[in-house]
Amino acid sequence: MKNKLLLFCVFSLLYLPAVFSQQAAAVIKPDLKYGRPSKEELSLTTYTPDTTATAIYLFHKGVSGFTYDDGFQLVTEHWVRIKVLKPQGVSYADVAIPYYAPADRNKEKDQVFDLDGCSYNMEDGKIVKSRLKRDFVSNERVNSYYKVLKFSLPAVKVGTVIEYHYKVTSDYSVHIENWMMQEELPVIYNQYKITIPHVFVYNIEFRGRQYIDVVEEKSSMQAQQHTENGVSKIAHNFTISARKLTFISENLPAIRQDESYCWCPGDYKIQISFDLQGTNYPGEDYKPYSVEWGDVDKRLTRQENENFGKHLMWKNLYVEEIRQFNNSGELDFNKKVIKTFQLLKQKISWNGEYKLYSENLDKVMEKGSGSNADLNFIFINMLRTYGTKAYPVVMSRRSLGMLPYNFPSLQKLNTFVVAVYDAAKNKYVYLDSSMDIPALDVLPLELSVSKARILSADVPENKKWVDLQDISLNQATMLITATAQDNRITGHRTTILKGHQALEYRKEHLQQDSLGNRQEQVKEKLTVSNLKLTDTDDDFTTIKEDFDFVLESDQVDNRIYINPLLFPQLTKNPFIQSERILPVEFSYPYKVKLMCTLTLPEGYEIEEIPHTRTVKTEDNKLLCRYAIQRNGNTVVVNYSFSLDSSILPPDHYKQLQEIWHKAVEMNQSLIVLKKL
Repeated sequence: MKNKLLLFCVFSLLYLPAVFSQQAAAVIKPDLKYGRPSKEELSLTTYTPDTTATAIYLFHKGVSGFTYDDGFQLVTEHWVRIKVLKPQGVSYADVAIPYYAPADRNKEKDQVFDLDGCSYNMEDGKIVKSRLKRDFVSNERVNSYYKVLKFSLPAVKVGTVIEYHYKVTSDYSVHIENWMMQEELPVIYNQYKITIPHVFVYNIEFRGRQYIDVVEEKSSMQAQQHTENGVSKIAHNFTISARKLTFISENLPAIRQDESYCWCPGDYKIQISFDLQGTNYPGEDYKPYSVEWGDVDKRLTRQENENFGKHLMWKNLYVEEIRQFNNSGELDFNKKVIKTFQLLKQKISWNGEYKLYSENLDKVMEKGSGSNADLNFIFINMLRTYGTKAYPVVMSRRSLGMLPYNFPSLQKLNTFVVAVYDAAKNKYVYLDSSMDIPALDVLPLELSVSKARILSADVPENKKWVDLQDISLNQATMLITATAQDNRITGHRTTILKGHQALEYRKEHLQQDSLGNRQEQVKEKLTVSNLKLTDTDDDFTTIKEDFDFVLESDQVDNRIYINPLLFPQLTKNPFIQSERILPVEFSYPYKVKLMCTLTLPEGYEIEEIPHTRTVKTEDNKLLCRYAIQRNGNTVVVNYSFSLDSSILPPDHYKQLQEIWHKAVEMNQSLIVLKKL
């Protein structure tokens, strides 16, 4: 690995669709000189490969390079040109550029400068240029770490070409932002150039490598170092060898950012990412920044790490209260964890932020609120008070993108949850302090990732990676007994919900109501009575619901129409797109089981009855089964729906679409009874 730039193409390129071939031919060749859009660009009225496009990127060009003046600084320059094609595309004249600007002025920061912009319109055969006015530029603080530069280009309407340019300098020079070749709009031309001094060794990861042309050249950069000479400083100029890389992509389709069933569309954009692996300073040995994930573990957990490892040794201030739990002699593992979590949430509230690091836990205690990282550090130390092993489990949140598979990356980590070891069962349970209730192993969806890493020396390397989407059983089981009489059906339903299914029920139905009995609820064609909800104080992952019901059936002339499921699972097919560019990502794998025993009314004969059917994908990741049996005047339906994977690739989309359609048909199947 030393002194080498490693190039990787990741598995995600398999998700890139054949639709690219449809855009292979250029519709228009933009003038790539900034400030000179052509009349052809201004006259363009539609983008043939994607007639739904509200606007298109005519080009996005970027150049990154390092400067050295007693220290490295990274400078990145952007040039953007966009053509507005439809009224909705006018919104691209409002631009927001986030950048790192911590409130603590002593910390490394970014700065944005050299901003300019113009809009171009064709009027009476001439190009009319309108410049960006400073009155339409603002700098706003988002939080204690980030600001956003906002500006609005003038005189923008359908047909306008807009342009803007800006530079970003970063003191945190070793971190190079991912360069997106693909965007939420079609891109005609995208070019990125970067010059990297040989003192820095990066892994470069490509997503969609076959759509990126790469050129590499030898280069160099000028540097300056100052030395003290009495009261003055002497400047020493020197040259640093470097390599220059140019990446070009053309005619790329849009990646929609509002795509349903996708957590992070940016994961599937054609892009280039850079991860520092080490440094090669002259006169020094190669110093790895992170060679293996074990090195990342050590960087985080060492006590010298003021914002992470140090907090794993924080002094718990709730020792006496924790000891009371431990000395009661009545609490098993689950109850100890749950009571400790409840004590934490009584003392400190979550402020809605997910973070990886914490600055000052004492201030968090004083304030009474903090990020999930703040609370998780405190929670870990509370658990360790009575000898329970607890460790951080680091990850990248689902909405911020998956961790790279080919190399370790400290930069890609952005939060962590807590793993608590149950010695009696030789297993871990997982919680996060952002949770409202301590449902063991049922993490918030944002943190239910397929790849997370336990930071513990007690765990062997081959068991440090955990799939947090696979730790909970997400299941709904429904048992129904009912009797049909003319146009009404009376019966009893028992439902047992587990995992995320149980938590979703709590959020939807129990935010203001405590568990217990509620007499009657009336919905369209349904009356519910004697509703009883049951759970236990040491298991928030399961809830049982019982109720009696009266359901109106449809009666037309001398026929009765009854859906024998009574409470169908699916009512419509959400997958209605003709094609899918991105994979389909569900919130979690789950199973639904329903058994209904229905007694039919006297004086009727069965004119139609559904058939037993099974539909499934080729790999059995999605399966729906509908089985119906008749025994005299009784009908028994067994229905099951099983989703065993939270992600289905786009080449399975047609299967998914068809199976979901057939599953909806099963859910809508009717028994037709004809009066004798």
